[in-house]
Amino acid sequence: MAVFRRPELEKDNPIAPQMYVGPRRRRALLREASSAPAPGKGDMAETLQTLTAAAERFVASVPPSKKLQEERSALLEAIIQAQQLLSGEPLP
Repeated sequence: MAVFRRPELEKDNPIAPQMYVGPRRRRALLREASSAPAPGKGDMAETLQTLTAAAERFVASVPPSKKLQEERSALLEAIIQAQQLLSGEPLP
């Protein structure tokens, strides 16, 4: 009798760090998400503010490097655009 190991189900496995979600559970999660009410406009603004604040903290904590300068610049530009959108200023 062969025993088949499923590494995605083993605890603390660095090969598969995500928990296994079977097809039934995945479909149940999709049904639950589709039946949930859509967030209102106020919720979206709060979410964008939270995301912007988290991105600012991330950029401040990561030391500048030549390899990551392009990604860092793109993230800073996205933060600026999000702040302008939240403040009501017209985007350039």
